[in-house]
Amino acid sequence: MIDSLCREMIDELPSFAPRITEIIRREMPRYSVVPEEEHMRDVTVQLHGLLGGLERGTMPSAEYLQASSRLGAARAVQGLPVETVLGAYHIGYRETWNALMRGAVRRGQEAVAELAGQVTTFWTWIQELTNAVAVAYEAVLRSELSAQEDRYRRLIEAMAAADPADEATVTLARALGYDPAGVFQAFRGRSADLPSGGLERFRRQAATGPGVVVATIHGGALSVLSQGVPDGLVLRSLGRTVGRESGPPAPLGVGLPRTGLAGAADSFQDADGALSLALHREDGAVRYAVAWLQSSLAEQSRRLSDVLGPGARTAHAHPHLAAAVTAYADHGFVPTAAARALHVHPNTVVYRLDRWTTLTGWDPRTRDGLMRSLLALDLYPSPRTP
Repeated sequence: MIDSLCREMIDELPSFAPRITEIIRREMPRYSVVPEEEHMRDVTVQLHGLLGGLERGTMPSAEYLQASSRLGAARAVQGLPVETVLGAYHIGYRETWNALMRGAVRRGQEAVAELAGQVTTFWTWIQELTNAVAVAYEAVLRSELSAQEDRYRRLIEAMAAADPADEATVTLARALGYDPAGVFQAFRGRSADLPSGGLERFRRQAATGPGVVVATIHGGALSVLSQGVPDGLVLRSLGRTVGRESGPPAPLGVGLPRTGLAGAADSFQDADGALSLALHREDGAVRYAVAWLQSSLAEQSRRLSDVLGPGARTAHAHPHLAAAVTAYADHGFVPTAAARALHVHPNTVVYRLDRWTTLTGWDPRTRDGLMRSLLALDLYPSPRTP
């Protein structure tokens, strides 16, 4: 009796499948990305297979499961979320079961009882088909994510190339959504500061905002390249991603906004220098725009240690002298103003400046002596003194 009911529904598919397609598209609006004619054809094929299996009392064949896998892969390429795809299957099978039950009721109690005995077979079909769809969908998604990660990495690598604005890089930038002639801004951090899953969380946050943001990990560094996004938004997202419960904030370098792909490469150089300075200072994010001189020199700190070493050694041994130099520079080069900031007598500030001059050979009351002193204090920070 059930086999005749299934044959009857197969004969009705030319009118039944369009109704199911309409219900799916109404309940799952995202299916609008699938052309309606294509969608209707796929629904017809899937329901024909299900009804034919119920008629014969067989499970899905390998060929049928392969066809379902191809459909799942196609839906992934079309950008439908997997929950939407699986939801559409359940809608189709729900409506089909309801239609079968209505047909059985018309045939009488015996037909209803016989159909009820097919529940296990029916739901086994659903389980096997949706599993095939989900597996294929996830395989495509993993492949696409891997390809996208490779594009991110290649773009960041291109920023270190001799000619980052070559044709291949321009094409890659466009593929990632950038305007190659637009304004870029680079950020650099340490991959070790990212918690597990942090990179994906940052990418998801960035994807909800304006503009384009690419973030990847390469060579132990966290590299971020943005366009059309205020740097404060990027920094807040990064801060939430690499936020620490205690201790200083994670060091980050922020490059200047620069035009074109060559400018993007320069912005990464800015960010590298700013990150080096942030690592020296242990003081969170450093903007190249604010500390451009120190950032430019920070990556040369090992070489400059022979030049600036006297100030660094003196600051570490006598942090109160370093504090006097900094206060003197920060308060208009007036000892009385520096004294008020340090809560000491003005004569104490004068003594400490003289003592700094004696130990380093640099007089902070001269241009050269002050420049050397401040660079040494910026590049080789000493312990803070109240």
